[in-house]
Amino acid sequence: MLNPIREMFKNISKERSFFFSSLISLVVVFVLIDIFIFTVFNINEFKSKMENSNQIIVYAKTMTEEEITAFQGKLLKTPGVQTLKYESKETALQKIEKELNVDLSEEENPLSDSFYVYVSKDAKIEKMKDTLLSFPEVEELDLRTKEIEKTNKFSKNLDYVLLFGSIGLLIFGLVLIYNLTSFGIKARKRDILELREAGVSKLFIKFTYFLEGMLLIALSSGLGFLAFWKLHNFIIQGINILNTNVIAKSTNVELLAIFLMSLLLGILITFFVNFIAMNGYYKAKKNKFEVKAKEEIKNQENQ
Repeated sequence: MLNPIREMFKNISKERSFFFSSLISLVVVFVLIDIFIFTVFNINEFKSKMENSNQIIVYAKTMTEEEITAFQGKLLKTPGVQTLKYESKETALQKIEKELNVDLSEEENPLSDSFYVYVSKDAKIEKMKDTLLSFPEVEELDLRTKEIEKTNKFSKNLDYVLLFGSIGLLIFGLVLIYNLTSFGIKARKRDILELREAGVSKLFIKFTYFLEGMLLIALSSGLGFLAFWKLHNFIIQGINILNTNVIAKSTNVELLAIFLMSLLLGILITFFVNFIAMNGYYKAKKNKFEVKAKEEIKNQENQ
């Protein structure tokens, strides 16, 4: 009785060079996928930090504690406001004293209570300005409009980069795995024909090649992740030397997620590609590969 696992290793043994060349190609693909997912994680974190730095400073008139609490609630209900932080004029003065190393306790405090309002990336700044200035508690605004608009534009551009990068990498992976699968089927057309003439079902043959594809994906995914692990440490060290915050670190949970996501993506692509490639092979009643294989067998027998 035929065993699909034994048949799979038999196929690999016959085409060792093809298997290992495919393995090397897919390792490169998985390294690229892992680096891309790693980049996405860190860019999203970077974007979050940037967007959280978008703030409007609201300088308020002198109020009681109850009025301050009520005003905070009013600000949080304003469209476009994510969070806010209150800073009393006494705290602000202490900060200035610390920064300038001076004692201003004898002087009258000229500062105002302030609210640091963090805005969402889709906030309409001009509309927020009109709303905030309509509040009787507001004395003055520091809008920082240009900085907010610049940050939001950069954030949207990053979204486009990630989108097109994802599409490009997916197409590259699909094309490569499809070509490898199609080439493998063509290279083994005689073996497939012999199995078919021996009465082996199409499902068994498809399953055998699917198992081989899964083994190839599992090995290349694991080796690709090991290569990425070494590479990602160098990336982090290099960026830390440059003293930037684009990619600062990666947790073990994130690394595990990267491995599982790339493995799952590889399995889905392989399943899809094997289904398309094998069905394409059996589509025609007189498949050109089978005809050619039969001719090769006859020629060898005549010799």
